[in-house]
Amino acid sequence: MRKLSILLFACVAVALMGCSNAAKQNKTEAPDMHTSEMALDYYGVYEGTLPCADCEGIKTQLTINSDSTFALVSEYLGKEDAKFEDKGTYFIEDGEILVTQYEDGDQKYYKLQEGSLAQLDAEKKRIEGDLAPLYILTKVN
Repeated sequence: MRKLSILLFACVAVALMGCSNAAKQNKTEAPDMHTSEMALDYYGVYEGTLPCADCEGIKTQLTINSDSTFALVSEYLGKEDAKFEDKGTYFIEDGEILVTQYEDGDQKYYKLQEGSLAQLDAEKKRIEGDLAPLYILTKVN
């Protein structure tokens, strides 16, 4: 009788441990869905003066609209008749990169930040070096 009690106790203990492990394995945590896209109000007007190789700078105004369109005005400072307007659509990639798609098919990339957009290079990497701070467009509206 005593062997039967010990055996029964052992079976119950093993069964309870198995249930406990199964409950732990079935318990999944919700993935962290926090992205810049969800956290930031990125619609609006951004301005800055980007570096220019053969002029004083490129005065830039980028308007991001809530209907997934954008308008870009670029004025090459120190040059005559050097104001250009582009437009197109945009989408958000990986919840953090704003991709502008121009009517001619070209794309530019920007990192969504609080109150600004940081222009990225063609490989979607941050621009580095002494001029890096000049590639930031600040939200004005």
